[in-house]
Amino acid sequence: MNAHYGFVKWSKPGHKTRFDIDDADLFEMEHCDGIVVASAIFGNFDIIQQQKNISEAANENVCFYMFMDEETETYMKNSSSLNEKKKVGIWRVFIVHNLPYKDARRNGKVLKLHPHRIWRVVTVLPAAFFVF
Repeated sequence: MNAHYGFVKWSKPGHKTRFDIDDADLFEMEHCDGIVVASAIFGNFDIIQQQKNISEAANENVCFYMFMDEETETYMKNSSSLNEKKKVGIWRVFIVHNLPYKDARRNGKVLKLHPHRIWRVVTVLPAAFFVF
């Protein structure tokens, strides 16, 4: 079995790494100055859970990022959940291309086990980064 760690061939995270993210999305990720809360749905396996009781301070200082594949994006668009700003509720959706695994659960683990490789341009503090 080959273990794809991703993000190792190129200097820019999410670019030609077998976990590719669009440049516009990478730009937005680089400009998040607050806390990052990230999760992933691959293979159209789950639904996006909305956070409850989000304070105004959290809305201004927390970046909620949801990563998904094209299959999940298509379903979200067809169900009218995903709006034109690529948001579902408080979650900003990022589409990942060129996934390293056929198994959706393994692709989700890339983000969940290696967030420091996606956000390596930012200092990641354990208390300031949450992955669900």
